[in-house]
Amino acid sequence: MKILHLLTLAAVTLSAGAGASAQPKAKWLDTTHSFGAFDEDLGNVTTYFKVVNTGDKPLNILSVRASCGCTSPSYSRKPVAPGDTGQVAVTYNPAGRPGKFDKKVKVETNADPAVTTLTIKGVVIGDRQTLRAHYPVEVGFLKLKNTVVQFGEVTKGRTKTAFLDGYNQSSDTIHPSISGLPPYIVADIAPRAVPPGEQVTFTLFFDSSKAKDQWGLSTSQATISPDPLSSLVKEVSLVAIVNEDFSKLTPQQREKAPKAAYSTSSIDLGRIQRGKVAHAELTVDNYGKSPLIIRRASCPEDFVKVKCGKEKINPGSQAKITVTVDTGKMPADAGLVNSRLSVITNDPSRPSSPIRIVGELTD
Repeated sequence: MKILHLLTLAAVTLSAGAGASAQPKAKWLDTTHSFGAFDEDLGNVTTYFKVVNTGDKPLNILSVRASCGCTSPSYSRKPVAPGDTGQVAVTYNPAGRPGKFDKKVKVETNADPAVTTLTIKGVVIGDRQTLRAHYPVEVGFLKLKNTVVQFGEVTKGRTKTAFLDGYNQSSDTIHPSISGLPPYIVADIAPRAVPPGEQVTFTLFFDSSKAKDQWGLSTSQATISPDPLSSLVKEVSLVAIVNEDFSKLTPQQREKAPKAAYSTSSIDLGRIQRGKVAHAELTVDNYGKSPLIIRRASCPEDFVKVKCGKEKINPGSQAKITVTVDTGKMPADAGLVNSRLSVITNDPSRPSSPIRIVGELTD
């Protein structure tokens, strides 16, 4: 009788232990799916990730979360019995999203580990309307976002980075190139070989320490082509505003700094007969305690010429800036002169001074 009792107790203990160890096990057949390259016009694409419950307890998919709104997962809330298979459907919406994509979906279950990450990827070949919206500039099969690269403000002695994105619309790999850069700008192209339907980024570095004569508005040009041997090219503008670094000046140094004062903030040329040349002058006084250096005096228009009497103005002295406007070089339909003269100096309190130039053309 005692032996029977012990056997019964052992059976109950084993049964309880087996129940306590029962658990679901999630075995995913795949966790990554590539759609490859496909046309945007194809619309939504869907794949199914299958999971087998190799455990001895029902497997529950508790939640599924996508990394962005372009990816939509769905799944059944019904428990997956031991030995059965469940699935998670993942749909990607390519509308307005040309180029390469790599999206993540996190699946939480009652198995261990609780979270599994699923990945979908591919390349969307954009349709013409989408490409025109995202990459309106055409250089053969290479499409660019714009033709102006803006560096913004660059402090003298420092390097600023800017980017220009492109897209390969062809069915072949291209090797974009950029040439004609000034010595103070270098570029990196990634990737060097751009597969069909994928994006390329031109990363440009403006090293102002090498731009000795660049002050204020700095503009230069470079040429981009889809291949170094291609005759198809597009000129892009590289724009920056180079400022002197006054951040390290002490209060005592600022007290002894140069101070610029201008005889006028605007030059009115009055009425000018079309085709004639007009001249004007303004003076720059240095009321500071150190020499005033005119870094640059310029106008963006080619019909306006600017000449400084001297670039270094000692304390208590002045210099003249002469402005010449050749109306014969202005557009035929122009009726007004409306330009801006920019004077850049080493005055920390007023490093840049705009002088307006106006006038009326008469026949």
